[in-house]
Amino acid sequence: MQDSATDSQDNILCYCEWLTREEIIAALPHVHNLKELRETTRVCTTCFGCEGDLDDLVTEYGHLFGTALA
Repeated sequence: MQDSATDSQDNILCYCEWLTREEIIAALPHVHNLKELRETTRVCTTCFGCEGDLDDLVTEYGHLFGTALA
């Protein structure tokens, strides 16, 4: 059985900014596009090592972009 700290580490998408997939997905409704997502969360703005994972996440959850904006 894994502890919650290990679970959180396994769920990190961006290690430079220490952002989990859930945090990034939660930010999607509050931004219009990938550029704003990067500016707001700083995901994939340092080493770009998570770019492939971020692209996959946006492909799956991109329909959420801007849904919380008026």
